[in-house]
Amino acid sequence: MPVTDLYIVGYLLEATRGTHDPLNWHADGGGGYSTQINGVRIELFHAQAMGWSGHMLRFTRGENNIHIEEPRPFSIFGRKYRNEDDRRLAETIQELGAAVLHQCHTRRARAWRLRDSIRESMYRRVLFGEPENV
Repeated sequence: MPVTDLYIVGYLLEATRGTHDPLNWHADGGGGYSTQINGVRIELFHAQAMGWSGHMLRFTRGENNIHIEEPRPFSIFGRKYRNEDDRRLAETIQELGAAVLHQCHTRRARAWRLRDSIRESMYRRVLFGEPENV
């Protein structure tokens, strides 16, 4: 039985939302996000083409890469898709994008809140050789 695009995106979504050992995504310089699983680099980014805008996933291992693209709706107004599978894939990719954004934003906000204590700890360690308290 082949692994479908919907299955792999659902797996990434559950792994990202995981409470025990979540899949950690990192912001790239170009506005996208990336992570790595078992030697496969996974990138999530926003793409635009003529009359379409949506999320894309790129999986890269060595010279090989594949893409999963958010399905394009066939209606100009609204979100009608060719079939139920396309609709579910589009919704799951959008949920993955929201989960990744939330994860990175939460981590960045935590670092921002702790910046003063981190700075103080590093300065004390440099000046006095004191062990870190953070």
